Amino acid sequence: MPLVYAAAVLTPIGQRVEDAALGGVRESDLFGSDTALNVISVPVILLLVVVIAAVGLARRRLAVGLGAGVVVLASAATSTLVKRIAERPEIAQSTTPNSFPSGHATIALAALFAVLLVTPRRFRPLVTLVGTGYAVFVANQTVVYGWHRVSDIVGACAIALFWLGLVRAVGPRVDRGERGDRDGRRGPRRAVTVVLLLATGVTLLVGVVALVVAVAQLADVHGAVLVAGRMASSASVLAVVTVVWIADGMHHAAQTDVAALPPRG
Repeated sequence: MPLVYAAAVLTPIGQRVEDAALGGVRESDLFGSDTALNVISVPVILLLVVVIAAVGLARRRLAVGLGAGVVVLASAATSTLVKRIAERPEIAQSTTPNSFPSGHATIALAALFAVLLVTPRRFRPLVTLVGTGYAVFVANQTVVYGWHRVSDIVGACAIALFWLGLVRAVGPRVDRGERGDRDGRRGPRRAVTVVLLLATGVTLLVGVVALVVAVAQLADVHGAVLVAGRMASSASVLAVVTVVWIADGMHHAAQTDVAALPPRG
């Protein structure tokens, strides 16, 4: 995240490139709003944390539920703090205020990760697809409405990924491998892997094509750059979810010796 901030926010060329995408935003949409974005608010975040903890308690994994709540609350707090600390110097004649990182994208991703932590493995394929779709939509819309730049979305992804990794590393064990948390069929898990990989690749490809069109001035430059920015933002979210899905192993765990497990908490 520091490297993205340094390159995109602290350099004139970085600011110009990102602001070029804002030039494609329609005046009627600039700083506009949308229902999907307005859903993300402080009351909704707090309600989500309570529901996640309740699900963890119901599954006799309260510690996991609390850890998932930490992912959401810590990600939101970090995003707010960084936005206040990481100022945007006006070195490229930009009239758009500081927006690094995106709080909306941070919460959308952190919420997805938190929900996955308390969801039984056999249901995680469906939750992953639905949650990823929403997170991608949020990231895309923040760019469409001129709320955020691509670097803001990348920063949001880094924050949510950091807190998920920290909770997974030092927090409670998520999967016990017991009968009530069995894997389910392999087909859905493999299908999600394929969908995530294809979606990431296609999104990147469309973004590159739009960027080439803009550079070659084959169409409206600002419009093409906006499309490239939207695709880059979407690809950032997709790539992070894909990495978590494949590398973190939340969709699969080997059977565990139940007798050797510590008491539930």
